[in-house]
Amino acid sequence: MNTKNIKAVIFDMDGTLIDTEKYYRMFWPKALAHFGYEMTDEQALTMRSLGQPYAPQHLKEMFRDPDLDYTAIRNYRKQIMGECLKKNGIEIKKGAIELLDYLKAQGIHRAIATATDQLRTEQYLKQLGLYDYFDQIICATMVEHGKPSPDIYQYACRQLALLPEECIAVEDSPNGVCSAYGAGCNVVMVPDQTEPDEALRGKLAARVDSLDEIIKLFKKFPGLTKEDEEHQLSKIIEIAQDNLDHAKEDIRKINEDLADLLEVYDAKDKEGLALWNNATARLKEDERELVRYEKARKKPYFGRIDFRDPKAKADEAYYIGRVGITDSSSDPVVLDWRAPIASVYYESRMGTCQYTVSSEGTFEIDLKRKRTYEIENDRLKDFFDSDVVANDELLTKYLAKNKKAVLGEIIATIQKEQNLIIRRSPKTNIIVQGVAGSGKTTVAMHRISYILYNYKDDFRPEDFYIIGSNRILLNYITSVLPELDVYGIRQMTMEQLFIRLLYEDWDETRFSYHNIDKTDAKNSIKGGTAWFLDLEKFCQNYENQSIAKEDIYMEKTGNLLLSKEQIGRYLKNNPKVSMQSKILMLNEILYAKYENEVSGKSVTFPPKEKKILDKKYASYFGDGKWRESVFTFYREFLLAQQEAGKEVDVPENSFDVYDLAALAYIYKRIKETDPVRETSHVVIDEAQDFGMMSYRCLHYCLYGCTYTIMGDTSQNIHFEYGLNDWEELKKLILTGIFDAFGLLRKSYRNTVEISEYANEILRHGDFSIYPVEPIIRHGNPVQTVACPDENKLLADTVTTIKKWQQDGYETIAVICRDEAEAAQVAEELKKYVKIVETDLEKAEFGDGVMVLPVSYTKGLEFDAVLLFDPTQEKYPSDNGHVKLLYVAATRALHELVVLYRGKLTGILADKVPEGKHMKEFAAETLTKAAEFERVQHTEKEIEQQRRIEGAKDMAEREYIGPKRIVIKPQGKENEAEARGKTLTGQKMTSAYKRAVAAPVRKAADNSGKNEGNHTEEIILSPYEFGAIPDNAILRVKGHSRNNFVIKWIKKTKSYVELSSMYGLLRITPITPEVIRVSFVKGVTEKIGDTAWKGKADTAFTWSAKESKMLVEIATEKVTVHIAKNNGAVCFYNEKKQLLLTEKAEEPRFQEGGCNWTFFEWEKSEHLKAKGLLAADFMDVTAKAKYVSYGGKKLRMPLILSEKGYGLAIASKGTVLFCGIRTFGPYIMAEGSQSDYYFISEKNREKLVEIYQKTLTLQPKF
Repeated sequence: MNTKNIKAVIFDMDGTLIDTEKYYRMFWPKALAHFGYEMTDEQALTMRSLGQPYAPQHLKEMFRDPDLDYTAIRNYRKQIMGECLKKNGIEIKKGAIELLDYLKAQGIHRAIATATDQLRTEQYLKQLGLYDYFDQIICATMVEHGKPSPDIYQYACRQLALLPEECIAVEDSPNGVCSAYGAGCNVVMVPDQTEPDEALRGKLAARVDSLDEIIKLFKKFPGLTKEDEEHQLSKIIEIAQDNLDHAKEDIRKINEDLADLLEVYDAKDKEGLALWNNATARLKEDERELVRYEKARKKPYFGRIDFRDPKAKADEAYYIGRVGITDSSSDPVVLDWRAPIASVYYESRMGTCQYTVSSEGTFEIDLKRKRTYEIENDRLKDFFDSDVVANDELLTKYLAKNKKAVLGEIIATIQKEQNLIIRRSPKTNIIVQGVAGSGKTTVAMHRISYILYNYKDDFRPEDFYIIGSNRILLNYITSVLPELDVYGIRQMTMEQLFIRLLYEDWDETRFSYHNIDKTDAKNSIKGGTAWFLDLEKFCQNYENQSIAKEDIYMEKTGNLLLSKEQIGRYLKNNPKVSMQSKILMLNEILYAKYENEVSGKSVTFPPKEKKILDKKYASYFGDGKWRESVFTFYREFLLAQQEAGKEVDVPENSFDVYDLAALAYIYKRIKETDPVRETSHVVIDEAQDFGMMSYRCLHYCLYGCTYTIMGDTSQNIHFEYGLNDWEELKKLILTGIFDAFGLLRKSYRNTVEISEYANEILRHGDFSIYPVEPIIRHGNPVQTVACPDENKLLADTVTTIKKWQQDGYETIAVICRDEAEAAQVAEELKKYVKIVETDLEKAEFGDGVMVLPVSYTKGLEFDAVLLFDPTQEKYPSDNGHVKLLYVAATRALHELVVLYRGKLTGILADKVPEGKHMKEFAAETLTKAAEFERVQHTEKEIEQQRRIEGAKDMAEREYIGPKRIVIKPQGKENEAEARGKTLTGQKMTSAYKRAVAAPVRKAADNSGKNEGNHTEEIILSPYEFGAIPDNAILRVKGHSRNNFVIKWIKKTKSYVELSSMYGLLRITPITPEVIRVSFVKGVTEKIGDTAWKGKADTAFTWSAKESKMLVEIATEKVTVHIAKNNGAVCFYNEKKQLLLTEKAEEPRFQEGGCNWTFFEWEKSEHLKAKGLLAADFMDVTAKAKYVSYGGKKLRMPLILSEKGYGLAIASKGTVLFCGIRTFGPYIMAEGSQSDYYFISEKNREKLVEIYQKTLTLQPKF
């Protein structure tokens, strides 16, 4: 579709411009029901936009009744729908005003073509203020045949005096699309109730999600000439400047507000303090926005993609920059480089290609052009089209600049192999082998930026840890991240991470840590896998001695409470649970068995004896408090190792990284009883510097998180214990089907001369390497200069540095062998040149001269490097020192000079035999990952998995927790009644088995045609709605001692998560009236999806606030309070009246595949459960009933209160309502997690309507 020729846009009204189509869908069935006809929801959809004479005939055929009185039914539908609209009002569809304003400003005609009569059409449009936008209003009454006939659109074109091909028709329904297409118009569909099928898509010029997206179809496609590009640049610069000015004005206003607050409020005034905190938070965010706008203004973009989306059927073009730029109507004029579609700029060639949007799927486009720009000082210097982004010629131009300038160009020059790593899903693990200068550290930083941009719901800055080998590297990373729009990332050395994992056991006044000596062969054995396995075995033996595994019998009765096999099975099945947590849980299980044994049995115990027994079984395995010290325990382990012939030093108060790793493991494995979720994703740079001991301990302590691991085995400077290959680590970390090993072969850092010099160093080694592909960029030869004495060595060093400074080099490094030499050299050089901070813990990478030991240069690069005095004594000819010198040489971007006195190390002085070839690791190129988020399964696979999970749940419930619920047997007096029912007792059970064995076939429609093998999910429960449970199973056993205190809170744009020792609670606003409450037991578990709506479809306003005592989440209709001290959830209506609260003492309990949520219903509160029929509401006040619909079509049970709320329980299995205070009150639901929806609505009919429309089953993927 060429929009240049478009002179008018003709709109359908209902469902397109105004949100009334849903009411037709609702009131056609109600009107027909009034006259004795039953219409399904699917049938109601076929009535959309259907005009005369088709509608009457359609209904007569649908119900096979030639005498159906269409006029009477339609009039009644108009009456009841009119009453509803009068009461509730009509909403304008999203983007309508924006589109109409745009069309009016562009001089494009607007018209209406609707199936609604003229009187109501004009009434609706005037009521909503839309009437004056339109040049023509065409109604179905003006033509002989309504939609789907083309008459109405042909008539509209004649009234506009335009050809159909000069008009766009905007429709939401199939009937409307067919009408406009038949008339010859260009049809744009904005789906309202259903998506277009394959046949309908063939009739569309475009399909859009909202009306304002149509504006994009009219946007002028940017030209290709230099004049066109210069014009476009000036336009975008103007927009960027306008955005920058607005940002500055916003900050000025906030500062004024803060000044006013200081004048008006006292420092201790609570209201003033709250306003101050809000204003400062806004100021902080606006200041970050200002930084983004300044970046956009400085250099608006660097690339462009032209493509065609098959669904849109029109060419599109987007510019790509460091940050996104939007115009005044919030339309993007420049895309952020992290946007999903921007990936094709980096990794795709011309033609058909794909890009992936997290949790939405993969989309295909036809890429027509990739263009790269050189923009400097608001001037377009050059541009070129290329199939490859930033070819070697452009890269050479960028890399020839100094270090500081290169950083600013990185985003523009990201290569395909780097981009694949950056955009890999953070929910998977990746290990990256990158040669020196391949951009490993840079890729890791861009990866974090990409994840935070695209996975906002799942990851926040505090969900990341960056682990580096030294503080200088970490300080460099921290300084660069804000350039990538990343703030608040926690970064630490490996030692600091393990100290963090010791929590309260680490006393910094008593303990300290030190670096392990790289050449210490004696203690280096602590860095390997064998050492970890010894520690693991030592801890397991300790646990075996601490937890008794004997049969436990009940006093007097002699009944077996817990067998040694059951104890052993529990211990075996929970390898990631600490010893103390296992003790507490075994106590829980045993106490539940004990309570079950003494409840309702003929054997009774006197109160005093019962109290003693209670105490005995409550702490039979121990009280869960470990009274030893992790340090003492570790000392015992080391002494045991010495006895086994593994001699290592036994530290007193100072520990190396492997001591700390062991201590953290002991804490987690033995002592911990209150697990804390530390992080979601760990980024490790220079990973080859750490031995497998650290990774195995980390993998255990941070169970459940994912990793991005970057390193180069050729740069392993920890000779005795670092990683010389990746094989062991790959087996430990890369266990998932989406986990991957990536390789960065290209080196972008060094000139050819420096690269050849460094490779010659490597050739002195006797180890395998990964192949290197250098970028062809020439520079000065590497200089090696001998000095006669120490004074001359120092003088030449000063002369070289000063010359480099005169040449404009901003970052210069003098690299020494160790910390002592670096400190000494820095002290001497200070007399002649300015030296950057020499304290290695405080030093930060930046402009100037840095004097560093070689080990502290890892991950860094400098414009110029001087290798200071590399003699044979300091660097003997062995593999370890080969790697050390390779690291030193590869730090240089442009210049490398070697100054020495005495005998130069043979690694640099001696020539390698010409015939020697380095062994190379086999390497596979990383390919684009299959999309992690959406795995496709067949209906058969889904059903099979459901059966497996169901069987597993039942087995677990039989093992621990309450016994399986069974129906109370029918007495003889009820046999006739039982026979009259369709599914009760044994009949219900057999029906349940049939349901599990084969999915229910969907019944044929009323035309008698079978729709094929479509399957429909049913409720996997043997209990019919309203069945009465046996009182014996109503009492919930084995609980009441769980810790629900909220430990931490995480807010995303879709939900709020609250974590306690017992598990994870999530509150998700679905609509202003509906709140989803989800819970899963265990701190390492995650909330999963249900068959129903997981989060809001459309954005609406809601807030989350935290105080000392509670967390408040509020929408327009509902306020939710969660008490921090107990995790109980309370619900309030829009008037802040309390509607419902969970039980404060114990809000929830989860065991054996069943979930109990305990509520505090008022004694006088009347409660009903929704049955299958429209008028079926069963009274459950102070009763116990099954409220799930066993064997029926899958739907949520719904409990309604006269107070104006409902509870919809998201379970595919049995749901039991217990309103009897002796046992609860509670709602029990089968499933791996607890999930219910709170609905706030006073009117019962409206509440049921919200339940039916909002909480429908979600499609499977």
